[in-house]
Amino acid sequence: MTPHPGNHILPHYDLALNNIQTRVNCVCESLLEHMAVLEQVISDADMNGANGIIADNELLDEETRQLLSLCSAVLIQFHPLGSDLRLVLSLSRCTDKLRECAEEVANIARHAKASIKRQESLAPDIVLPLLNMAVSEFRDAVESLKTQDMETAREVRLRDKKLDKAHRKALGGLVTPAEAGQPSLNVNLLFIIRSIERIGDIAKTIAAAVVFLKEATDIRHRKHK
Repeated sequence: MTPHPGNHILPHYDLALNNIQTRVNCVCESLLEHMAVLEQVISDADMNGANGIIADNELLDEETRQLLSLCSAVLIQFHPLGSDLRLVLSLSRCTDKLRECAEEVANIARHAKASIKRQESLAPDIVLPLLNMAVSEFRDAVESLKTQDMETAREVRLRDKKLDKAHRKALGGLVTPAEAGQPSLNVNLLFIIRSIERIGDIAKTIAAAVVFLKEATDIRHRKHK
């Protein structure tokens, strides 16, 4: 998110808010880097990549916890109103979702690692298209948060319907009873695909927070907004 201009009546408020925004942007970049590694994990059964994501998750979890505490401190100390209040609430809501996203990314890495250990196929022909859709949604959602671009945010919410449809189709194909001689169902794949779908949901929620910030309208539970 673009740093808040230093025109607030309380300069310490500006410093606190700019600090939060900068750190939120860093978390977003870290998650995008992890998602890029996930593509390598799925396409090449990269155990080292999976291990790296899992190891970094604790650091991201701690960073997002600190950011949530900072948002609460700003609310308590400065009592922002109007658009300032919406900005802090949006940052807090998005940080909570970034924390969830980090856990979903780590879950994908954990289940991929389990499949690699068992020498099970990660079905890149099925998983990678879904992952690419989710990553694209997430990238645009966090960019709309950074730039406060409401139109991009609305587009992300519409695109999530395509990911939901692709997710249902992929699950349907995986749970179809196997024919004689075919390998049994890889349960880890089901969890991987579910986590990918959750990343799309998280992107949609972040996009809704941007609309809330700009329009003071909560559209999280509307179907066509």
